[in-house]
Amino acid sequence: MSRIFLFLLPCLVAAVWAEVPLKLERFNGPSPLFQETSPGTVEIRGAGPVLATPVAKPEAADLVLDFEYFCAGGVPSYAALPGPPFEAKTARHLSALGHSETWSGYAARIAPPGDPLPDGWSRLRLDFPLPEGGVLQIRNARLRAERPGEFDPIAAKPGASADKDALDTYLGRNFPAAITSVSVGKDKVRIEGDTPGESGDLFLADIPMDLLLDDPRSWESLVPVGSGGPFHLEVPRHRQRDGRQYDRLTSRWQLIRLNGGRHEALSHARYADAVECRAPDLAPARPKNKKGLGGWHLGLLPDELDELGITAVTVNVMIHSLVSLTPGPDTEPFEWQGRTYHARKDALAGFDATFREAQKHGVMVSAILLVANPAKDGSPLVKLLGNPDATPDGIFAMPNVTSPEGIDLYGAILNLMAERWSRPDGKYGRVHHWIMHNEVDAGWVWTNAGDKPGIVYMDLYQRSMRLMDLIARQYDPNSRPFISLTHHWGHHGAEHWYGSRRMLSMLQEYTRAEGDFAWALAYHPYPQNLFNPRAWEDDQATYSLDSHKVTPKNLEVLDAYMKQPALRYKGQVRPVHLSENGFNSEDYSEKELADQAAGMALAWKKIEALSSVESWQYHNWIDNRGEGGLRIGLRKFPDEPGDPLGKKPIWFLYRDLATPREDEACAPYLPVIGISSWDEVIHRDPIR
Repeated sequence: MSRIFLFLLPCLVAAVWAEVPLKLERFNGPSPLFQETSPGTVEIRGAGPVLATPVAKPEAADLVLDFEYFCAGGVPSYAALPGPPFEAKTARHLSALGHSETWSGYAARIAPPGDPLPDGWSRLRLDFPLPEGGVLQIRNARLRAERPGEFDPIAAKPGASADKDALDTYLGRNFPAAITSVSVGKDKVRIEGDTPGESGDLFLADIPMDLLLDDPRSWESLVPVGSGGPFHLEVPRHRQRDGRQYDRLTSRWQLIRLNGGRHEALSHARYADAVECRAPDLAPARPKNKKGLGGWHLGLLPDELDELGITAVTVNVMIHSLVSLTPGPDTEPFEWQGRTYHARKDALAGFDATFREAQKHGVMVSAILLVANPAKDGSPLVKLLGNPDATPDGIFAMPNVTSPEGIDLYGAILNLMAERWSRPDGKYGRVHHWIMHNEVDAGWVWTNAGDKPGIVYMDLYQRSMRLMDLIARQYDPNSRPFISLTHHWGHHGAEHWYGSRRMLSMLQEYTRAEGDFAWALAYHPYPQNLFNPRAWEDDQATYSLDSHKVTPKNLEVLDAYMKQPALRYKGQVRPVHLSENGFNSEDYSEKELADQAAGMALAWKKIEALSSVESWQYHNWIDNRGEGGLRIGLRKFPDEPGDPLGKKPIWFLYRDLATPREDEACAPYLPVIGISSWDEVIHRDPIR
């Protein structure tokens, strides 16, 4: 449900085809429910036919309806009627528009094979069955020719991901032996474990992270264990792999027995539990309050952090922009896993300035790491860095963590960032935490790796999290990788999505099997309907662990879930950052602005009472005309006539939160919600 990246989209959205643009207008004449919000973009509210007129005569092959859309909640399957006349007997029933909280691509055949269009048609009537209160925005509508294979089923590329059944069996298996500890020192790796009652030729397999389950290459590097029973041994931290110097920091270790040239797994594989740190006394971030700002960037409104009392920010980092595969006048070489890459000095300097400014204000920084989609970007670097199964449906992609070349490039970038922005002297500024990609339960849209079973998708994602964890702990003992999730909790939310609670459950499966690590949670509890700030009315947000959604209304559910013993790390509750959240004002009327501020007051009173929640990063800082009709900023549009960047009532409320003025600032919003005390919104009964 992320809005924070929309300013990046013009360079990332799928290519559009300019064969025959369509002019969209309301079928039954002008109405305030149908507006052209900008050239080529229309906003439709509620059900009703839309007329699509080609601006030129289409070619015979132009039989694909293509556009981009933004629609929280989506649109069910709808009818397209060619005409005139527009008759039911010639209607085409086109595929639904999935739930979309950013600009998403859509393409559908209006004349599938064997069902030609009637002679003489010149327009299409599109009967979108929008529910009451639904809002659909469409831009770049056109007709074009079908591309070869466009509507064929997508076949996964061999070797890009593991087998679902094999993963399920592996994760659920009770092995006879176990590795109990892996510690990575400066020059040595120490492994401890137990092989009770086992005999024969026992070995430790050193398995590089990129290798999939049961890949035969997993047994190429073996360390003898000796006789059965408890053991501990040390091996060099570095070894040769394919003629390169390989750092075992990122390896996982598994006990096996060799029998007649065949291997038998005796344990789950295990990653490092402990990593020697160059600066073990590096101080953690200690925000003075829970008030943050999402998608912050340098240069605009330089006094805003201090004026609002901000103690935490998120910053978006398109990681491919930091490096090059080849040297250039603006690059300097660096190495990782025996390969040489080239850092882009100007790109790094830009982030240095941002992080130094945040450091000057004493602000905790969480970098959101985004991977460009190789299905949309032909550059060799992006093709190597992004998951090879990614489809154009995703704004971004999962990194390529299942090939030596891909994971080495990805690890090189992570190491470059962690080493640079975790220095004790703060020379380049500081990044305290790493949010790994965006809203991975909605990965089809935001972190695409193709259409995969949930446990297969998590196998890829947890590698990305672990790689960041292992690398960052070399430089900052307090750094954490955060899993980024939407408000779709017990229900997956849309086709190809997984649900945020399910993602947490699958991550637990991996940590139980392969060793826990200090991951944390970056959650996005927007209201149920992004356009409606009155979160206290959210009927899909209940006080149950099975709630369909977690929104500002029922944040206690998230707190209760994360406090379960099975979710804790070394007995401690994992930090929860509500790292992207905001409330819409449908317009700038007094009522809408009051509803927006009331939503924020409700959320704040909730999080004040929740000890697991360490920070709330408000998004969006400023209204953005590229956000599908939303106005969720603390300030008005930068080009708002008569009041550019105007401060909304929510800006003043946010400024006063966590100050002695808080109660006075929140009081006007009690009657908006219909309560007399903030105690009335706090849920204190057990959550099950």
